Amino acid sequence: MHDAWRNYANAPKEGAIICPSNDIKEGKAHYMEMMSNDESFPVIATRLNGRIYCYVNACPHQYLPLNYRSDNIISSDGQRFLCSAHGAVFDIKTGNCLTGDCDKLDALPVFLDSTSKCSTCGF
Repeated sequence: MHDAWRNYANAPKEGAIICPSNDIKEGKAHYMEMMSNDESFPVIATRLNGRIYCYVNACPHQYLPLNYRSDNIISSDGQRFLCSAHGAVFDIKTGNCLTGDCDKLDALPVFLDSTSKCSTCGF
């Protein structure tokens, strides 16, 4: 599994609480800034067909947040993230770059804990 998120200096520890899962709405982007190592760590999450997908909110082209210029970053069919800075398109389920010259988004693996909170975890 791709775990490049661990390479960020301010990456959260495994098991860190991200947010209550009901904050992540179907077909909507949810932006968060987690505090980790006294620094902000940008996270973006969405729910697609009931499943939560979570990534570092940094386009691999220039590491600007996907919502740098606009918070409207989900495609009209709800299947793709759109980088508002330069137009790259990413598959929500895989993080793969579909258009644009860039790498995939850095996925954060998630699980729902017994208190219905969305958490990062390691594999």
